[in-house]
Amino acid sequence: MNSPLLSRRTLWSFVVWAVAIAGAAAQRPAPDGITDATIAIGVEAPVGSLSLDGENQGFRLAFEEANARGGVHGRRFVWGERRRRSGEPADVLAVARQMIDDDRVFALVNFSGPAIGDIAAYARSRRVPVLFPHTALVSSEGERYLFTSFPRFEGEAAVMFRYLSRDRKLTRLAIAHDPNAYGLTFRERLMAHAAEFGYEVAGAVPITSRKPKDLSAELAALVATRPDAIVMALYPEQAQALMAARSRAGWRGRMVSSGPLTDEASLTVPGGDADGTLGFCHYPDPERSQAPGVERYRTALARIYPGRQVDRYTLYGYTFGRLVVEGVERAGKALTRERFVEAMEGIVNWDAGGVLPNVSFSATDHHAQRAGFICEMQGGRLVALTDWIAP
Repeated sequence: MNSPLLSRRTLWSFVVWAVAIAGAAAQRPAPDGITDATIAIGVEAPVGSLSLDGENQGFRLAFEEANARGGVHGRRFVWGERRRRSGEPADVLAVARQMIDDDRVFALVNFSGPAIGDIAAYARSRRVPVLFPHTALVSSEGERYLFTSFPRFEGEAAVMFRYLSRDRKLTRLAIAHDPNAYGLTFRERLMAHAAEFGYEVAGAVPITSRKPKDLSAELAALVATRPDAIVMALYPEQAQALMAARSRAGWRGRMVSSGPLTDEASLTVPGGDADGTLGFCHYPDPERSQAPGVERYRTALARIYPGRQVDRYTLYGYTFGRLVVEGVERAGKALTRERFVEAMEGIVNWDAGGVLPNVSFSATDHHAQRAGFICEMQGGRLVALTDWIAP
């Protein structure tokens, strides 16, 4: 005959075991990043980059806004940030792989740099969407799980160099560039278009440090080539150092910024005068524009991140974060990665409220934005000189 005490002990042991198993299961990430209550998104932790960190905060802003409305179909966006050891491609790829394999995220957003091709390939092998990477160096053509954002560098370069030579009559152009694929693309395009557009390439100087303290020598080398304008295919901290060197040297020639760099925060330095700087803008003035999408962004930023200054980087992240939310909304309650991709491909003329031209995707076109506009720093703000131009 069984002992009542033994039976109670056996029952208690079973209860403890069942609770432990349930707890372990609750802590285990969902295989596709989706639970009944959450959607896990892969967003990097801050890395000390004005542009990348701002864009990631903009994505979080869009997700926080959606969460404040109760989420999407009852699910809230969540993200467990991972910090990379460096900006080296291997480290960036390692973080992406950890998010996919260990965190089991639903999708990655805003990854950047030379590693993006490898990240996209790895995510493709796991059928994980890669959404709006922080680069124009990767194409989404023929890709099912990759969606890209801003205008391609090659087209942007052609528009700007034609404008500088033909509209502004600047016939000697020099370039300061990062020595990576982004900077080299603009340098190569500057050389390739010279004969076609009728200008000379005065000189080219690489900026090897991502966070230089003094670029006086590099500026002097560029000025010695007697340029009418210096094109900057740089990252924000590099451009700030070059603009500071220009201010100290008192050189009044024209400065020109590339699209990802064209933001007031990247071009303005204490005691410097950035007025007259030309650029290819991707988005309207986040401070002064009355476009509905920009006003919505300012309202959300003030409410969710009070005290955070507006800039084009958080505006970019917020707008494309809203596009992610739109795709999840359209995918419906029975959300899967495949349903999400199909929902994104069904978006036609999505209205970003004037932040960028209306967005349309299809099964063969996952690129969101082809157009930008030429702008100029006037009174400390970038002012549009043209309407949207699609390279």
